[in-house]
Amino acid sequence: MNRNDVFLSLALAATLAAGLGLSSCAAPGQRAGETGSGTASATAAAPTQQESGPVASAEPSATAATPAPAVTATSPATPTAGAEAGVKTFTFPDGHLSFSYPSDWSIRVVGSPENAAKLRGVQAVLADATGNELASIVSSTNGSSASGPVARTVLDTAPVPGLKDVDGEQLAFGFAFDSFADKSDFHMGVRKERDFAPSVTEAGYSHVQFPNGGAEAKVLFGSPAFASVDSAKAWMTTEQYTQLKRLLLSLKYS
Repeated sequence: MNRNDVFLSLALAATLAAGLGLSSCAAPGQRAGETGSGTASATAAAPTQQESGPVASAEPSATAATPAPAVTATSPATPTAGAEAGVKTFTFPDGHLSFSYPSDWSIRVVGSPENAAKLRGVQAVLADATGNELASIVSSTNGSSASGPVARTVLDTAPVPGLKDVDGEQLAFGFAFDSFADKSDFHMGVRKERDFAPSVTEAGYSHVQFPNGGAEAKVLFGSPAFASVDSAKAWMTTEQYTQLKRLLLSLKYS
């Protein structure tokens, strides 16, 4: 072999060795010279991840700063006594008459167990969370009220589940407008079911009789209670109306 052949062989060997070295640097499944494309993809994804971080962390504070809308009106459909959360139960001292009411309301008791024993009556006056007195329930009393002819418009009525008077008559919740002589009056409470019949012409009594004496359950209205029947019907769509109706329907005697 002459000198030129030796140099040619050495040059060819060096070229083959260099090619083998480049092939060993490629990632699995990637040809030599394509490593740059993988690096470019990773770099492009990074800004998207960094941009999403601050937005995600800002969302909780935005949500906390926005109060939930208040619910101020409900349907006047008959509620189920004690079905909703957040109620308390009040029982009169002699253990007979009881009812449920919203847990954020308060009760002012007038009278004592001694009054109940002598049928002088014990009164529970209910006020809402703002202190506005809305209803009165009296138990163990000998009080009575007068009855007479009336033109009554019944706006809403429903039987009080399982509640009957001393004579076995069904008692009912009712909201009505009465016209008599030169006067008119709105009233909402618990009476004999027949007092809220469509054809009623006799006022009936706001007091009902139980074995332990008389009782009266009514909503406390101002004077005048409403400017018109239409305004009374509008009030029937409010949460306050639903709460008072649920309270009266929850009355139980045992």
